[in-house]
Amino acid sequence: MTFVAVSDTHNRAEQVVIPDGDVLLHAGDLTMKGSRGEMERAARWLGSLRARFRAVVAIPGNHDFGAESDPAGSRALFEGHGITWLVDEPAVIDGVTFYGSPWQPWFLDWAFNFPQHDGGVAARAAWAKIPAAVDVLVTHGPPRGILDETSDGERVGCPHLLAAIRQRRIGAHVFGHIHEGYGQERHGETLFVNASTCNVQYAAVQLPVVIEV
Repeated sequence: MTFVAVSDTHNRAEQVVIPDGDVLLHAGDLTMKGSRGEMERAARWLGSLRARFRAVVAIPGNHDFGAESDPAGSRALFEGHGITWLVDEPAVIDGVTFYGSPWQPWFLDWAFNFPQHDGGVAARAAWAKIPAAVDVLVTHGPPRGILDETSDGERVGCPHLLAAIRQRRIGAHVFGHIHEGYGQERHGETLFVNASTCNVQYAAVQLPVVIEV
């Protein structure tokens, strides 16, 4: 199955040429601040692509405040446009198992942050929900040490997510969040893909990533 992966489009996705594939994956940060208008615009855009793919799978990210403050309304909005909207849950599409989650370590005062000083309790609890075997894991934030380096050289991925992946069979892990980490690496049986569409200046110049699983 061919997957087209994007992330961190920040309502600039109309500038991006989306190639053909079987499933379109969006790893969060569809908007800049998650207002209702921004969320509606993002849902319309993804919905406009739905006919070209077997499915469109999306999760929210730390900029998508509307998804955190109104989870039911946001789910209804995106599902109303035919999007498979995943927040700490799996979905099976044509025999392929997906799992989506929006969380990341504390990152300023944004949405879907783990607590800053809980010793990793919330993170471990969140990642424990990931099934033992997943074909495609979609999270907003990266695991620690993999495509997670900021422009000032800091590694900001989640160590508990990395530990959870190492304990499971994961075919591909798609994420974003750290724009300058764009790219892909294979570690063992898992292909890691940072699919951030926007660069550090929030220009939508990084191409969608096409992967086979």
